[in-house]
Amino acid sequence: MTESAELQSSPRAGGVLEHAKRRGVLYIQILLLVALIAIWQGVADRFDTEFWTSSPLSILAALFQWYESGQLVTDLQLTLFEAGIGFVLGSIGGGVVGFVLGWVRKLGDIFEPFVLSIYTLPKIALAPLFVLWFGIGPLNKVMFSALLVFFMVFFTTFQGIRQVDLDLVANARLLGARRVDIWTKIAIPYSAVWVFTGLRISLPYALIGTIVGEFVAAQAGVGFRIKEATTYFNTAEVFAGLVVLMAISLLLLGVLSLIERRVMRWQTADTVSISDAAGTT
Repeated sequence: MTESAELQSSPRAGGVLEHAKRRGVLYIQILLLVALIAIWQGVADRFDTEFWTSSPLSILAALFQWYESGQLVTDLQLTLFEAGIGFVLGSIGGGVVGFVLGWVRKLGDIFEPFVLSIYTLPKIALAPLFVLWFGIGPLNKVMFSALLVFFMVFFTTFQGIRQVDLDLVANARLLGARRVDIWTKIAIPYSAVWVFTGLRISLPYALIGTIVGEFVAAQAGVGFRIKEATTYFNTAEVFAGLVVLMAISLLLLGVLSLIERRVMRWQTADTVSISDAAGTT
């Protein structure tokens, strides 16, 4: 093996090359974003489309005005609180119920049609009921957000538990494994990928549930600001609210990805391929 081939096949060199590729992709993404923003601003200025599409400069001005008035911080705190509590409650509820009904197959077969029946209901139609049940305060948004998250996490957890290798479970029992050991050493790790998939999918739904609740009945929050701006045909503030929601979603998804990588380190452990091992001989 030549020196250059050894360098390319070494783990450190592979990591450097991979890092360089990621940085290259990041630079391309930044350039595309800048180009899209420039085109958007140019079209708005050239064809006077501010009323329909606003423009990046107008959106930036609206965000700065919100920040100067203190509305941005206040609304963000309220929306994040409602969405965060709803996400936690919905994730715990969906994960626990999905695990139980997925593991105890008879219970799952009995209750699955009922869960599906509730899931098929248009969730937006339930928003007025949540106002009647929980009032117009934060509890209304928390519960509606938790409802949306519950189903996303439930179905992925339920499916993940149903995918557990039954032969592996039977062998573990023959070797004397207790039920708790089977849950913690087989069932939960086996379904962890499915659970995190559900969490990633449901995270934006937590915000959606909160925003819908703020549309229906609220006096503050990002959703309330978007609804208020729509009432006054203020397109810039509508887009400003959407930008804030997008930034929140991307930030929270990034945090969740970091947590997933830490929890699932056993899945991404570096391994030496057969070809690399053969090349060193």
